[in-house]
Amino acid sequence: MADNRKFIADVGAAVRKRKGLMLQVAQESIQDVVRLAQTPVARGGSMPVDEGGLINSLVTELRGAQVGQGEDSYTLGIAGLRLGDAFQVAWTAPYAIARHYKPESFGQGGGLWRDKAAQQWQRIVASNAAKVS
Repeated sequence: MADNRKFIADVGAAVRKRKGLMLQVAQESIQDVVRLAQTPVARGGSMPVDEGGLINSLVTELRGAQVGQGEDSYTLGIAGLRLGDAFQVAWTAPYAIARHYKPESFGQGGGLWRDKAAQQWQRIVASNAAKVS
């Protein structure tokens, strides 16, 4: 009977450890992707930054509720993330969609920052998973 309890406790501990590692990979991967999307053109990214209105219009939602707004608002959402949660970011500046899809209209370079970052998701997750295994 004692062996069964120890086995059950060991399995439970292993499951908790794996869930913790999965959460860590999720948090780090989300952070990496959003950080990549928020990287200004001047620093090698695709986010056009003139006066900062676009980069600061980032809104972060966790489980359907807004948890922050501003350039680093995603860090608040990530801190409260649990496995299975819905996590969303969006840029809400009135010109964000036009700036994203028609960068040449603004003559500043950049564009498609969200799409380019999202395309890196699988690579980023694989890299973060390799770090914790």
